[in-house]
Amino acid sequence: MTSLPMQLENHFFTKVVVEANPAYKPKDEENQLVGIRTQVELAPHKDDPRKWRVILTVETESDDGKIPYKIELQAVGFFKVAPEVDEKKMPFLVHANGAAILYSSAREFLLLITCRGPWDGFYLPTTNFLEPPQKVKEQESKQAAPPTKTASRKRVQKAKKILN
Repeated sequence: MTSLPMQLENHFFTKVVVEANPAYKPKDEENQLVGIRTQVELAPHKDDPRKWRVILTVETESDDGKIPYKIELQAVGFFKVAPEVDEKKMPFLVHANGAAILYSSAREFLLLITCRGPWDGFYLPTTNFLEPPQKVKEQESKQAAPPTKTASRKRVQKAKKILN
């Protein structure tokens, strides 16, 4: 197994809101569509361009009783990029992998919390963060410095429920 040319140094959650939806009506279906909105913000360290902060925000879309929980979560991670990585490639590497690492952590954290709620445990749907950050594309065309924020995006995917 090849290790990633960046390492997670620390991460934590700055916002965690999980509200059971009293209007939710469980159905016999194993899966249901859930709208998930994600936003990724990147910021390089002011003194060390190989150190990055990634902020991932994850929210469920309001859906009139069709989702078991309203979720708002913000995870912050600190990453260090290996010296062999070209500086121009760092924003994409940090965006794609840093966001994926934080999203995975958020999925497990939310599953732990929702398994103790009134409805079945809630898995965040799978996703990827492989497209280049919007600000990176804009700044590369302008020959600017590394990005500080990327655009949010909405995903409607199937969320998996834990069957008791």
